[in-house]
Amino acid sequence: MPRCLAALDGAAAGGDYVVHVLENGSRDETARVARAIAAADPRIRVHELALADKSNAWNEYAHRIAGEADMHVFIDGDIQPSRAAFKSLAFAFEGSPRAYAAAALPTAGRSRKAWAARLFREHYLSGNLYAISGKALSIFRERNIRLPVGSVGEDGLLSYVFVTDFKGGTDDTHRDRIAVAAGAFFEFDPLGANFRDLAIYRRRLKRYSKRYFQNEILYALLKEKGLAALPDRISEIYTAENVARLAPRFELPNYFVDRETLRGLKSLTAR
Repeated sequence: MPRCLAALDGAAAGGDYVVHVLENGSRDETARVARAIAAADPRIRVHELALADKSNAWNEYAHRIAGEADMHVFIDGDIQPSRAAFKSLAFAFEGSPRAYAAAALPTAGRSRKAWAARLFREHYLSGNLYAISGKALSIFRERNIRLPVGSVGEDGLLSYVFVTDFKGGTDDTHRDRIAVAAGAFFEFDPLGANFRDLAIYRRRLKRYSKRYFQNEILYALLKEKGLAALPDRISEIYTAENVARLAPRFELPNYFVDRETLRGLKSLTAR
């Protein structure tokens, strides 16, 4: 997180900005370090949230914390934005006047080229770094649209909201609602071959598995009933009927992680 904050001046390239650090239940020194940095820089404001949930943190910012702005940039604390990344995101909106959001591109990871190509092809957001227009955030507030607490992958759900033009349903052809900022990049430390990173990789696989099953149910619901069907909490979608239709993916290493996740979901419905 300190490296992320240190890179913001370069990302803004001389532009004005205010930083809201949403510390949502971390177990390390993140909150203390953020407060220390904020004490030396009045542009940085720290918000400590009791609930350790990224979707809840997004809701808190969108509906309670955010002030008036032409553009709101969302960035993970463990990545570093490139120089002038924020200006490139702003330029993307200028070149795409119908866009609700602008996506940045990865510069790290073995799959970065395929990842970037998919962003240009499909027009979606990566949660590492993206921007939402002030107009789009106003629509979330006016219609009281909130991400389900406990949901995994807020970037995918936001992408769906935008490419369906805030309607949900099956018409996801509004790709011009998400611009791709060709000059905005983000960098992160790739995982290495050590015990610490293997544990991180394991947790990541479990999170991806949880997201996979969540999406199997949630998007079927939203395509049938629209955004009005968004639950307050993602746990509401795990009914016995919905979970009974789920099956693990027949590919390694997802198969074994999916089986473990599915056992946990079935135990929830049995209570």
